[in-house]
Amino acid sequence: MKKLQYSTLMFLSFLTLAIGVIGNGGRAISLETPTPSLRRITVAEATGKTGSTPTLYLVPGYGLNISFIPTGEIIEKVWLDNPQFITLDVDGCLAGLSRQACPQPGATVVHLRRIEELDIPGLPRTNSTLLTVITASRTGRRVYTFRLSKGSGMPQYHTVEIIASAEVALARQTSFVSLTSSGGDWQTIENGVRVAVERRLLRHGSPLWYRIENFLQQLKSGISTIEAANLSGISVELVGKLQELGARQQPINNSSPSLPQS
Repeated sequence: MKKLQYSTLMFLSFLTLAIGVIGNGGRAISLETPTPSLRRITVAEATGKTGSTPTLYLVPGYGLNISFIPTGEIIEKVWLDNPQFITLDVDGCLAGLSRQACPQPGATVVHLRRIEELDIPGLPRTNSTLLTVITASRTGRRVYTFRLSKGSGMPQYHTVEIIASAEVALARQTSFVSLTSSGGDWQTIENGVRVAVERRLLRHGSPLWYRIENFLQQLKSGISTIEAANLSGISVELVGKLQELGARQQPINNSSPSLPQS
């Protein structure tokens, strides 16, 4: 009896698999989760403020991009300590990388490739090396470091985005609308602050209120929303809520949740 039940179970499993393949146009349905092609690293991590240097793995046949576009920074200089198994390029013109003079030096993306190991006199053979990137923005200059290591198999990601710490919340909020200092965006947020104070969601003169006011001043001066939020110590979630209040101006009942206090 048990043997018959086992045979029946195996037959049903095979039938289910066959139906799945036929229903998918003859293509086998993979149950594996697709490998993400994007990795996000915060400014704090890449500048060593968290106590560890991010490790990036390079595998043969695949390149790796390090993008500073989300932070709005411009790359001024890059150093690769051991170029034996890595080539480096950028999307702009940098002194030391370009054979010609750079009329407008600067870049925003670093492209790395794994190559067959070269024999360079004076350099020991290693399985990893250090990449240093010097950037500049309106708020100053930064030094980023990455540990580049040899990898194998399929890469886990093709692009690494450097994001401000406040943008971690943004990565989890797919419905958030990006803001800029142009147009009426800052006015919408400013109106949201007024509405929040009127509805007693925010207290005028509180520490949070002053941080929001500082954020608005940064935004009006032309700094990006993410950078302004990071500099002012408020979350992107809070910015989105203020934008929502300023745009809708609808009454909020007593059961409505309060503003994120950050």
